[in-house]
Amino acid sequence: MACLRNCIIAFLAALFSTHALAGIDLIPGTTDSGIRYIVLSGDFVAGDDASEFLSKALELDPNVISFDSPGGNVASAMRYGKVIRALGLKTMQPRSLNCASACALAFLGGTERYAETGSIGVHRASFSSDSGISSEVAVAAIQAGTADLIGYLSDMGVDPKLLQLSLSIDSSDMRYLTSSEMREYRVVSTGGGAAEDQRTAAYASPSVSHTGLPGRLDPTPRADADLAPQEQASLQPQPSPSPVDPSRPAKLALYRGLDLIGRDIRSLSVSDAPTCAMECAGERSCKAFTFNSATPMGRGPNCFLKDSRGQMDGNSVAVSGLLLGRMEPNAETVTFGIIDPARNLYNDTDVVGHDLSKRPHAAARTPFDCRIACINESLCAAFSFVQTKKQCWLKRGMGQTRVKAGVISGAKTAQTFEPTHVDLTQ
Repeated sequence: MACLRNCIIAFLAALFSTHALAGIDLIPGTTDSGIRYIVLSGDFVAGDDASEFLSKALELDPNVISFDSPGGNVASAMRYGKVIRALGLKTMQPRSLNCASACALAFLGGTERYAETGSIGVHRASFSSDSGISSEVAVAAIQAGTADLIGYLSDMGVDPKLLQLSLSIDSSDMRYLTSSEMREYRVVSTGGGAAEDQRTAAYASPSVSHTGLPGRLDPTPRADADLAPQEQASLQPQPSPSPVDPSRPAKLALYRGLDLIGRDIRSLSVSDAPTCAMECAGERSCKAFTFNSATPMGRGPNCFLKDSRGQMDGNSVAVSGLLLGRMEPNAETVTFGIIDPARNLYNDTDVVGHDLSKRPHAAARTPFDCRIACINESLCAAFSFVQTKKQCWLKRGMGQTRVKAGVISGAKTAQTFEPTHVDLTQ
């Protein structure tokens, strides 16, 4: 079970992927006090997917992440921040390193955040002079991204008023936050002030070796003799593991974009899909789960624990898993017609004709029921649900559509879901 979280995070790396790592260097190291860190150094570049950082973090198991970056692409920085949050890592920013502009967004990904006064800089986003787009297009793009920024700040537990402060600072200038401002906007964890600076300064103290490059921590590994007592103890032979409990699951099959409907034992609000998976693995009656990534923690249930697989449908915001015993075969790749509620539902739209029956479906009295009825009927290609009459009409084809208030329609598409198996016995 020890590999569960890391294996699931490796699977979820695809959620953040676009292109190969381009602008950020990863500098690992260990302080004299035994704190393992990774410094992300360089510019955040459009298209960075943070995959190299993800792999390195899983390999090195750092305590904290720090930054030496003047900023860069906002979307890329938020991707790094989301990976940091998914990994459950802390962020810590000493004043000896630079974290400004978009870098501040990556810093906010920390589950706990510590920063010295004046170590985090913010200002208004801008486009480079050689970007090749007009000022009107640039302004429109920034406005369109504002909603994403507000949502990101909220998801990270930061006061969205931080964005208001940032927008008040010209892109040619930089505002470094005071301790009181970092506390006020929840940029740092509860506490701050002198205690916050003391905690962060201990990490960046003169006892840490430095390279000739100003502000960069020395990644050179220490000799075993220099390790803290608890680290030396970890190098000693460990006792043999206890026998494996045969009642515990042996593997987990993960599906991206698959929604398991019904058969719920209970629902809860968690921070990420790995946490949802571990909740299921820790409950004997749980055999499957679905995590809804569109519902942030604290805004309602997003983790649904189940006693079996139940009904399947596609949903682009879902990650689902099946827990399998030692004697059970691997989960199968499944292909079926789905109606993704995030992509394939249309409000105030009616599908004309092509009815499978002269009467509405007897058992479907809600749009949800109608969607599931269509999924379960092999001849159904689409549906229209008339809300005022609570009538569900299954269709053999999409055909023509028309605008009609109070009608919800959906179209079925074929999709294949291939599982990724995670060994839980390691």
